[in-house]
Amino acid sequence: MQFRCGASVEAVGADRRTGGPATATGGPADAATVRLANGETLQFDDVILTVPCGKVAALCPELTGAERERLKSVVYQGITCASLLLRRPLAGYYVTNITESWVPFTAVIEMTALVDRSAFGGNSLVYLPRYLTQDDPFWQRSDAEVKEEFLAALERMYPHFRREDVLAFEVSRVREVLAVSTLQYTAQKLPPVRTSLEHVFIVNSAQIANGTLNLNETIGLANQKAIELERYLTPNVVQAATS
Repeated sequence: MQFRCGASVEAVGADRRTGGPATATGGPADAATVRLANGETLQFDDVILTVPCGKVAALCPELTGAERERLKSVVYQGITCASLLLRRPLAGYYVTNITESWVPFTAVIEMTALVDRSAFGGNSLVYLPRYLTQDDPFWQRSDAEVKEEFLAALERMYPHFRREDVLAFEVSRVREVLAVSTLQYTAQKLPPVRTSLEHVFIVNSAQIANGTLNLNETIGLANQKAIELERYLTPNVVQAATS
């Protein structure tokens, strides 16, 4: 997937940079600059920031005080998610939502209920997500602690589950996944596409106000903002994004 996306970007003549985080974005009135962690400065006609709101505020010191406060006021929900490759299916259901408080994850997502197991060598792919607030102590759990707690829960939930069936167990942590929609969110917190910097724009998941962060919402947001940005971008500019 990443290779195809990269090839598509390069096919339209764009230069793709990875592994070089940006530290600042701003610049003169007629352009936009991006400063990288290695000290390199790049200049663009326009810049579209697709990072979380707090990072936008940190990257753009030239924004107004009101803009920075609005961006920093957005509260994100995070996630710790385990990915398991199993010799056997768990139950054959794509999504099982969990309401029992003793279970340490919020859902069981069995991808191979949709995707043929032959794509994974005849094995089953399962995700176990746990959504977290920013101050949840679960962030401090080690990979080994997460693995032990999650596997113990699976043993209680699925009598046929055996730990020896686990071929791989990986843990990912993302602090800023979905902005929490609060009272007056759209009016007071949702980031607009345009900023006070003429050539700097924002497109990120915090602009999803009436849904959850899923594939349909993400693609819908991208399509909607692409149309909206057409009226603002310098002609012939596709996108310059930071990561």
